[in-house]
Amino acid sequence: MRESKTDAGIREVPIAEKIVPFFEYWMQQDCDNLICTPDGKPFEYRNYYDSYWTPLMKDLSLSEYTPHCTRHTCISLLTEAGVDERIIQQIVGHKGQNVTQVVYTHLELPIKLDAINSI
Repeated sequence: MRESKTDAGIREVPIAEKIVPFFEYWMQQDCDNLICTPDGKPFEYRNYYDSYWTPLMKDLSLSEYTPHCTRHTCISLLTEAGVDERIIQQIVGHKGQNVTQVVYTHLELPIKLDAINSI
């Protein structure tokens, strides 16, 4: 099943090669979802936020940052790496105002993968 709060949330998202081992580990677990709790239940946002994100950010003295801030960081790093704005929009699911580029330009996964691996 594919679910998202917006249509833009259902898209092809490249996974940077440097984090593929995490996905391989998660996929080997005995769970129907990508990431599960130790007892095999679906890992929900509150589990992640309360148990992992908040303590980590507190330990790093970065409590003012939210998980959404990572999108800003990713976009900034892709921009600094010189990745074309159309590719960035497709990776992060932004529709933007340039309909021609966003709706009528279709970029293949290898191009998006090269882009995400550039950071």
